[in-house]
Amino acid sequence: MWELPLEFKLNVARKIIRDTFKQGKKIALAFSGGKDSTALWHLIRETCPEQAKDMVVIFGNTGVEYPESLSFARKLGKEWGGENFHETKLDRLKIPRLKYEAQKEVWSLIEESGEVSKYLNKKGRLLSTDKLNEAVTPEMWEDFRRRKLVWEAGTLVSFWFIAEQYGFPILGKDATKLDAPRININVFLKYSSEQSKGNEKYYGILRKFPDLRISHSCCVFIKERPSQKLQKKLGCDTLFRGLLASESRRRTFTFLDYGFLYRTADGYLYSNPLSILTDEDIWEYIRSRNCPYAPLYDLTDADGNKLFERNGCYTCGTGLAYEGNNLEILRKHYPNKWQALMRYGMAKEIKTFACAISDDIKLNALEHDWLLDMRPCAFDRLTPKKNLLEDLQYGTLLF
Repeated sequence: MWELPLEFKLNVARKIIRDTFKQGKKIALAFSGGKDSTALWHLIRETCPEQAKDMVVIFGNTGVEYPESLSFARKLGKEWGGENFHETKLDRLKIPRLKYEAQKEVWSLIEESGEVSKYLNKKGRLLSTDKLNEAVTPEMWEDFRRRKLVWEAGTLVSFWFIAEQYGFPILGKDATKLDAPRININVFLKYSSEQSKGNEKYYGILRKFPDLRISHSCCVFIKERPSQKLQKKLGCDTLFRGLLASESRRRTFTFLDYGFLYRTADGYLYSNPLSILTDEDIWEYIRSRNCPYAPLYDLTDADGNKLFERNGCYTCGTGLAYEGNNLEILRKHYPNKWQALMRYGMAKEIKTFACAISDDIKLNALEHDWLLDMRPCAFDRLTPKKNLLEDLQYGTLLF
């Protein structure tokens, strides 16, 4: 189907759009400000102009969007969506949450007191992260606050909160097999009998480097949950998504399993009209229809090469193993954001992960702040390599 002419693919997409409006009641479009969801919105307006006027448009603002993408999404949302354009909001903490360093201190005291069982379920897992608050005395709260080790009630559940509690999105999702706050993982590794066979190497890394925090939980907390919450609030039962099956192996198989249009067990309807289109198809559609798109895609390096093939969170390191990845672009073209992200903690986690997979714990003693200023770094190498992990296997740090 990828090899079919664009007009044939668009006719298929138009049919899916019409079927979606026939089957759905309260229909929404998941809009990211990227080229795919923009092209889909344009096609929906062209195919079903009257129904499109009543369609809810939900822009997932993660709080770590590129400025060019954010301003475009808001501008187009007002122009095309009007009152039906909605922007997601991040949740806030209902009670204070200890930062990781404070959590470790509290858990050590619990272990010393011999009261570990009060905080674990029958399977040896921590009952909840905030259960630790019960062991904190007023004097300890005062001390932790003085040391700035408390996330206060009302704090946004932002990328920065998730990164500190869970970890940073480094490499793909296969790099993280445990989806929990880091303190919960520490407890799980020590007390739970449920540890899966086949993950021994991964568990070994986490035990050898107990403070290594790598996680993709940010996708859940700053993208998925806020969008689902807003969809529910608005009474939506159907969602258009601009997903391309060609984007990843996972999306390819999702399309093969479910097709363009499918319902979940709870009756929610998902519609992916652009599934069989490719990136080249999207750009041909945009050019031929004079469809607007975010200026992010027009940014180039000194040699005139385009920087971005996709938009997304500027804090994302999932493509770190490959040249031209998001963090490489960030360091070279958004130095202030790069410095803020690295000094917040991502540099430390990249360094620790490099040490973990190269099995050289001595390198972990080096100060990551100093390493940030080293030149050349892995992103400056003169001899291109397709996979940066080849460097890591020889102990070369990723800075």
